[in-house]
Amino acid sequence: MEMGVRIGFVFFLWLPIMLFGQDTTRTKKIDQLKQNKVTKQVVGAIRRTPKADTVVTIKSEDAFLPYEGKIIRHIIVNRIGFDRTVQDTTRRFRSSVARLANRLHNNTKEWVVRENIFLREGKPFNPYRAADNERYLRDLDFILDSKIFVAPISEDSDSIDLLVMTRDVFSLGASVSPRGITEHRFRIQEANLGGMGQRLQVSGVYDAERNPTAGYEYLYGKTNLFGSFVNASAGYTEINTGRSVGNENESAYFFRLDRPLFHPFVRWAGAAEISRNWSTNTMNKEGSDFAKYEYLIHDAWVGYSFGFKKLPNALAENRNRRFIAMRAFEERFLKKPDIISDNDRLVYSNRTTFLTQLTFFKQDFYKTNYVLGFGRTEDVPYGYRLSFTGGWENELDKKRIYTGAELNLSTVNETGTFYTYTVKLGNYWSEELIEDGLAQFGVSRYSRLYFLGKTKIRHQAEINFATQVNRGQKRLLDIRDANGIQGFRPDSLWGAQRLFFRTETVVFTPWKLAGFHFAPVGRIDLAYLAKENVALFQKQNFYSGFSAALRARNENLIFNTIEARAYYYPTTVEGLEPWRFEFRANLRIKYPTSLITAPATVYDP
Repeated sequence: MEMGVRIGFVFFLWLPIMLFGQDTTRTKKIDQLKQNKVTKQVVGAIRRTPKADTVVTIKSEDAFLPYEGKIIRHIIVNRIGFDRTVQDTTRRFRSSVARLANRLHNNTKEWVVRENIFLREGKPFNPYRAADNERYLRDLDFILDSKIFVAPISEDSDSIDLLVMTRDVFSLGASVSPRGITEHRFRIQEANLGGMGQRLQVSGVYDAERNPTAGYEYLYGKTNLFGSFVNASAGYTEINTGRSVGNENESAYFFRLDRPLFHPFVRWAGAAEISRNWSTNTMNKEGSDFAKYEYLIHDAWVGYSFGFKKLPNALAENRNRRFIAMRAFEERFLKKPDIISDNDRLVYSNRTTFLTQLTFFKQDFYKTNYVLGFGRTEDVPYGYRLSFTGGWENELDKKRIYTGAELNLSTVNETGTFYTYTVKLGNYWSEELIEDGLAQFGVSRYSRLYFLGKTKIRHQAEINFATQVNRGQKRLLDIRDANGIQGFRPDSLWGAQRLFFRTETVVFTPWKLAGFHFAPVGRIDLAYLAKENVALFQKQNFYSGFSAALRARNENLIFNTIEARAYYYPTTVEGLEPWRFEFRANLRIKYPTSLITAPATVYDP
């Protein structure tokens, strides 16, 4: 039923985009270039690429290494339609849906693609930059896949031409997601307005028990503002989808700027965010049952990347990098609830934090598929990131020094199995004593892809241990959702020691309906949670969860994964039901690829 509603909305909202038509503008220079011998060589290279749906796990830079150091003569941009793939442009999908999509969709403008290319004509070709640029283009919301092809002028030439090929997602769509008998959420969005990398989005909720019954969110965003690689977004929400911290439904105004470290040799990265948030009594609570509050959030960080000298007699550049960053964060309440419980005193407290972080890192990527996506090209990092953080924090009118360290190590073995090892250590200093110390250790594993006929199977597992030392005022550990058991959300189950193990198997089937692919999922979550100085492995500290789901996704559409999941919890608390069903639309499931993140403490999400 919901899928039918989603598809109906998509086809209904396709109609206005006909006003934009097809973007076929090319410069005269590129028109001439496409007719010469170089273009034919590029096309020949494309024809030799693997067919779509071929499963590979290769280093992103391998195909580019033979051309290292050659001068880039021309960069050609080509945007293909929904009837082809960048991996095999000779293979065409002759479906009515693909033809209709090509007719209605407004392709990304060529100048928008060029603004997101950081390779330069007249400069030496760097294989790692080319691989980074492919990945960066694929990470854009409105691009499904990208590939860079190299065309040598001749065997003896010191110059090459590049063809940058991209394929869009169908960026216009709508969804309706039921959350219960009376509550439904919806979204209408255009993620590439006019083909210019702009997002215009309206989200909302309708709930018969809500007052007013409908609430809305309005969002505008621009990718790569003025070619600066700075992303900007601004919005207003009244449905608690902003950066909320309180226990009530919240409304907010917000504005964000973000410049990622889109490849390791970029010098500057950072972000800034301001928002004004306030609670809204949408459930008609009376008296002290409703927590009335209002607060401001100011958050900004900036970082500088620098490297090591080239190794003696080394042909390749030194990929080891250093990054130093500073962050200032303020959460200030203009109004607090009249009654605040002990458990919520941190929720409604003013907080000011200043952090400095030094990071050593080296990170490259493998290209593969069927990890979390449904066949699209995915980038999986390998390398290390070691960070040392120090700073100062004022919370609950208590000023303390913070120190911490974090290690992230990712590897890929020859069979295509991915491992990630994480270590987090952090604590505050109060009168020369360690306070609110936290140590966390984890290992995650994605298996290689297994084949059963046309069906593909991938298995994921993770184990994580965390312990607090000399807790002061920070919250205790919990096992809610990502912290332990998925979908398990008790309000007052806390501890100072936590161990969880989770395993999930995803079966990518050949089933297909209206462009949606389907994948059954099975999951097991096991967790121990105990208080400080109490033996962890006791029966009363053990909790578990079992779930089965069906995921659906159409990679050509802007919306993320749809999932229907049933949960079973053998042991529950606080009146939670042992059985639970959840339907989530627009579920974002993506392998993390960020080279650098904002400086943070071990307690920050």
